[in-house]
Amino acid sequence: MKKPLQFDFNRALNRGHVSYNASIGKWWENQAADSSHQRAYRFVAEYIRDRMKRKSSGTTGPLIVDYACGGGYVLMQLAKMMPTARIVGLDGSHKMLALAQQRLEQSGVSCAILPTDQAFASNGPRVRLVETRLPNFKLPKGKADAVAFVFPNIAPGPKDQPVYDRHGYKHRADTIVAKMLARFREMDPEDEVVKDDPDTLFDGYMSERVLARNIHGLLKPGGMWFKVDYANALRSELSELSQWRCLFSECALEAPIKEKNSELLFKLRDNVFRTSKVIFDVYHQTKDPSDKEGGYFITLFEGV
Repeated sequence: MKKPLQFDFNRALNRGHVSYNASIGKWWENQAADSSHQRAYRFVAEYIRDRMKRKSSGTTGPLIVDYACGGGYVLMQLAKMMPTARIVGLDGSHKMLALAQQRLEQSGVSCAILPTDQAFASNGPRVRLVETRLPNFKLPKGKADAVAFVFPNIAPGPKDQPVYDRHGYKHRADTIVAKMLARFREMDPEDEVVKDDPDTLFDGYMSERVLARNIHGLLKPGGMWFKVDYANALRSELSELSQWRCLFSECALEAPIKEKNSELLFKLRDNVFRTSKVIFDVYHQTKDPSDKEGGYFITLFEGV
């Protein structure tokens, strides 16, 4: 494994999406190219392919969106495994998209960086790349059969907050539930690993819900969202509070919290876990020894 670049992650990520044009982007390319990540990308693409086969209908290929596609490794695997699919890669970094285009073309996959309207059209190259800030609620709605969000790490900058405020960050019912979940503590003290204060937790939950809301808008009714997260175990092995927090952040919490309901946009359909050294991505940022063990899981949601 290559030695990771050394820098202040929090300071770098505070710049928002443009951070991936500089130090964060260099670090991520270094990480994404290693064998552990490559195996993970293949497994993720295989999982998406197999799940979409089960739901396939009609003769036309599906439209898949890779949300925050980065340097294009998942795009490349999906293009190879799903030859009839149209694939749209969205990312806010022009450097990441240039790498994705180069990588795809070298693999013999037709692709182009296009304006949004052309990227979602029925005709065009198999892989279409779009440079855009995320979330972006002006993207075409209800077009995608599936969205992949792999190892999400979108950090909004201060200038992005008005977009979040307009698209759910201040949703009244959601904020009530978010504040409760941020204040709750584990029944078993050994399960309590939360190190952030309630305000920071609240901000994280509500920001992630805005991204989930944006992804939901891209999907056709009943479309599939494949979310890949760093993890230490299956979701079902997490504490009940951790499961509530995850599902709330993903707009998939069906159970009321103290008789208060949050907006439901997705239903949890499946979760698979794989041990992998990709977990070291987390350790490089936290320096917490507990983040050296684990891997990742893929969660499948269906839009409601």
